[in-house]
Amino acid sequence: MTYEEAEELISSEVRSYVLSLEGRNGVIDSINGSSINMHTVYSRNLSEVIAEQNSFGWPAYIFKRHDYVIDTMLDYDEQLLKQEFKRLAFLQEENNIAPVNASISEYGENGYEIIPEQQGAKIIEDKLYTAIKEAVEVLKPKLFLEDLDCYEKPEITSEYPPLVQAVEEMNKLAGAKITYEFGEKIEVLDGSLISRWITVSDDFVVTFEPEEGIKQFVDYIGKTYNTFGKTRTFKTSYGEVIKVSGGDYGWWLNRPKEAEELLELVKSGAVLKKVPVYYQTAQQYGEDDIGDTYVEVNLTAQHLFFYKDGKLVVESDFVSGNLAKGYGTPTGTYPVQYKQRNAVLVGEDYETPVKYWMPFNRNIGFHDATWRKAFGKDIYKKNGSHGCINMPLEAAEKMYQEIQRGVAVIVYELPGTENYEVKNNDTVNQ
Repeated sequence: MTYEEAEELISSEVRSYVLSLEGRNGVIDSINGSSINMHTVYSRNLSEVIAEQNSFGWPAYIFKRHDYVIDTMLDYDEQLLKQEFKRLAFLQEENNIAPVNASISEYGENGYEIIPEQQGAKIIEDKLYTAIKEAVEVLKPKLFLEDLDCYEKPEITSEYPPLVQAVEEMNKLAGAKITYEFGEKIEVLDGSLISRWITVSDDFVVTFEPEEGIKQFVDYIGKTYNTFGKTRTFKTSYGEVIKVSGGDYGWWLNRPKEAEELLELVKSGAVLKKVPVYYQTAQQYGEDDIGDTYVEVNLTAQHLFFYKDGKLVVESDFVSGNLAKGYGTPTGTYPVQYKQRNAVLVGEDYETPVKYWMPFNRNIGFHDATWRKAFGKDIYKKNGSHGCINMPLEAAEKMYQEIQRGVAVIVYELPGTENYEVKNNDTVNQ
């Protein structure tokens, strides 16, 4: 070869150099030596080497190896390299994906969970450029970007202690489950609601503010299940269906106390069934909160029926409040407050001992009235009581033996029953 041919051979090998690049998500690219004008630079021309040879001894060179050392270096156009670098696929918007930090999920079936970080594929450009430049200068054939540590990393990983601690704390708070049973209906306070009261800051500080939410939940229970003083539909022993309003019988939730207890349970992460705190209870839950044990008081007929577990145990005439003097017995539904033997009833103008006392409306109640010789009819209109239900001794004693605190007393008027007489002592209110 001539020295020109030899130099061209070497330079063509350099120009055909390709640096292959392989990155994340299957993205690949390359830089060609020819694209950056890659070439060799010699310390001296090959012609000078030829000139050093002994032209008369050249036949000997055919059979003998001779090595010559020429200082040389690779050169390229760095401006072109920078241009090639900028057009690499790894730097294009669709591939240059920023990493995503680990985070906390919304509350779900499994509570709060850590959403793992995403590595993305965001290039640290100066680091990659330096690695490419160094590879080109030694004709390195391939670079794996994953090995170069040239991708941006998420700042927060799934193992980040404050993140892990925050999720544990949030799950403990949201892990409480308080179940209420109102007859066939069930209300549950659990993470689906508690999670609304939990917040977490960007630096994973957990804040729990349940007070207002618990108050609203307790208010909901009270509004939904309280029956205190409601108007009730009642089927009388006479077969008539009437509306009875007034009175203070029924479920009455102690909202402040219930909210206080519920707050402590939620904070402790308790899982349990809870009985609400009541000022007053009824016989059962549901639309019919009276049940089948109650006293039915018909002021019009001056007659009462006491049913226990659906069976009639006492039926009796009585004398109620004196209408002429304005002491009429109030209608409504009331609970028996308590029962007492040998009580003394005291008022402005009387002090009366009785053997059986069963109040249901403040100082109005059932009691024996041994001073009376007759009961029922229209006695109450002019010669009635101060509001109490005066009963024959035997009937009062029987009622006292069978009745308990909390039993409903339904007091009503029913026109058309003024002259009612007992026809069937086995009558049962269905």
